[in-house]
Amino acid sequence: MANFRNVPAEPARIPKTGILAPALASAAWRGLVLSHSPEIRPALRVGFGLAIPGAALLLLGQVDLMVYAVFGSVVGMYGRSPHRVQRLKDQALAGTMMLCAGISGIVIAPWGLDGWALLAGGIFWACTSSLAADRYGLKPGGSFFPLFAFGALASLPVGQSPSVAGLAAFVVTALFCIAVGQTATFGAAASGYPGHDPIGWPEALRRAACYASVVMLAGALAIGLHLEHLQWVMAGSVVPLAAGNARGRLGRGLHRVAGTVAGLGVLLGIYHLQLPQLALGLVIIVLMFPTEGYMTRNYGLALSFFTPLIMLMLELADPSVNADVLWERAAGNLLGVLAGIVGAQLFDRKPR
Repeated sequence: MANFRNVPAEPARIPKTGILAPALASAAWRGLVLSHSPEIRPALRVGFGLAIPGAALLLLGQVDLMVYAVFGSVVGMYGRSPHRVQRLKDQALAGTMMLCAGISGIVIAPWGLDGWALLAGGIFWACTSSLAADRYGLKPGGSFFPLFAFGALASLPVGQSPSVAGLAAFVVTALFCIAVGQTATFGAAASGYPGHDPIGWPEALRRAACYASVVMLAGALAIGLHLEHLQWVMAGSVVPLAAGNARGRLGRGLHRVAGTVAGLGVLLGIYHLQLPQLALGLVIIVLMFPTEGYMTRNYGLALSFFTPLIMLMLELADPSVNADVLWERAAGNLLGVLAGIVGAQLFDRKPR
């Protein structure tokens, strides 16, 4: 009889499913990272620019000041140059622009301006920030962020005097983001980078006049219809102007509408969780990462994160906000986008 005692035993079969799932997950994660690699570092830079000051506010129990920190962190969205010195120049200029617009809103907030007075301030900052962005090739271009910072901060209920704590949170966060921008690296610096293309004075002035006309049209329409939340109408109206032609403006406007609607769906989901204020503050910080990560890649998708971020931070700053107010703000934003598309066709026919 044959002796089978020295025959090696057959190794136990390892189920392939136990290895396949982690392998697929790892491959999917690597693919996601590689496909988003150009946006990851800027997203982390902007996200941490809000995360650190925002976490400090949460620890201090100042959740209502998150709105000021968020607008301060917008400075981190500027300055994507691989050249550190150029990045510092861009962020310093953008920081000055954002700080001037935001501080002016903070200072006049106790006056409770609305209607034509608030519209006049919005037109001024739309022109000023458009000129600065065009003359120095700042990206993101246009005047959306400074205009929105002015209108939103000017409309906060702060009582009889400006919010000194809010002013401090706004300024400190903006300066912190500039410092973070200098620590970031973008790989080997090239001779230039996409999108940094300053515009001459004649064209910059023409475009600033177009911004003023579009904001005037949208604001007058909102005032005539007795709509609340004029700041949302003004901010929405300048969004389509960032595109260079009629098709691009329509596409950007549709992205704005779709992103806002999707963002409202995300917001309803967050409300369904009934989170406490501290958790809502953490949600705001987390939402900043994908907002910046998709801002240049997919504007509509970025807005699906940015819309709940903005809504939540304004709600924390004003606890009296209810669902009706949120829907009114969203409606004002969409009206502004429509007015911006129409106004761009009326006042800016020249292709860019």
